[in-house]
Amino acid sequence: MKKTLKNVRPFSGGRLLPLCNIVTEEGKIISLGKESEGEIYDGKGAIACAGFIDVHTHGGWGKDCMEPTYEAIDTVARYHLSTGITTFCPTTMTADIADIEAALANMRAYKTRGARLAGAHLEGPFLSAKAAGAHPLDKLRDPDKENTVFIARNRDAVRRITVAPDLSGAPFVTALCRDMGIQVSIGHDGSIDDEIYACINAGATSVTHMGNCTSHASRRYPSPKKHLGLFETALADERLVCEVIADDRHVPDALFKIFYRLKGSAGICFVSDSLSVAGMSEGDYFLGSGESAQKIRIEDGVAVLPDKHTYAGSVTPISKMVSRLYEQGYPAEDLLTMATLTPAKLVGLNDRGDLRPGMLADINLLDDRLNVLETKML
Repeated sequence: MKKTLKNVRPFSGGRLLPLCNIVTEEGKIISLGKESEGEIYDGKGAIACAGFIDVHTHGGWGKDCMEPTYEAIDTVARYHLSTGITTFCPTTMTADIADIEAALANMRAYKTRGARLAGAHLEGPFLSAKAAGAHPLDKLRDPDKENTVFIARNRDAVRRITVAPDLSGAPFVTALCRDMGIQVSIGHDGSIDDEIYACINAGATSVTHMGNCTSHASRRYPSPKKHLGLFETALADERLVCEVIADDRHVPDALFKIFYRLKGSAGICFVSDSLSVAGMSEGDYFLGSGESAQKIRIEDGVAVLPDKHTYAGSVTPISKMVSRLYEQGYPAEDLLTMATLTPAKLVGLNDRGDLRPGMLADINLLDDRLNVLETKML
């Protein structure tokens, strides 16, 4: 059955278009223009953009993506849909391989009622102990032919992976994942540029939560040379897209301004890195599940480890990042690009992230300040 979302200003192809109608059929857009067919929905002059895409999120509404239950992943999917996210990559935590595989099996079996699952993001166990953040040190691994077998076994359920370039097996697992069509992000590292370029040349295309657990310029003794770290390399190298948690905590607003000037909207992908506590009140909670669970606390709008030396993750949805930065004067078209077009391109989602014929009819309606008014999956 055809449906029409009329009287909207579409964000299409990176530009805001004049008032028109969007006609859909069987969940896909068939036209943008003056036509009006089938069931009619009145957008009342709102901005219409593709549903936001979050490629790095651990949970929400009290549930974690590592919990291998229908209730957990369904709750996370419904949480994200409530914030304007229509597609997300449920993100695992560093844990025993068996626990990671149980989470992947649960994601694979889930039938979407909320936001769509686009395949998992493996954040760990191939991270550096030098910048583990909230990941348990005893579960970290250096990738090799044996401990990466589980990736191939679950390639149908995995969309992307984070790898630390300073691990000796990083180029190996990067090329392995590239050849399987899995997008590789680099981060949680203590790398120097030589190691970083080896991973880029092997197929890495992004940086995990830029500015958080990303290495800086340093020396490797006894060499007198000072090397760039991942932070500097990402800003200088056009081949890398930067995940950014634009909550003014993980990335202060003044630092985001630098990222924006150097990378532009095509080089920045908003991510929430949201935890199970996203959408919850302040207090003490856990990240992950079972023996791998980590104690965390949410206070003053951010989640931290109890000793308060390290952020554990974000509780700010992408929709709030977009509207908050718009109030600071950033162009609407660029902000919407960083929440739709850039993440879709980064992880190879060719059927969503834009409003044009043939794309999924996952649509956010926004007010003039880019606040999400309503999300429709027509």
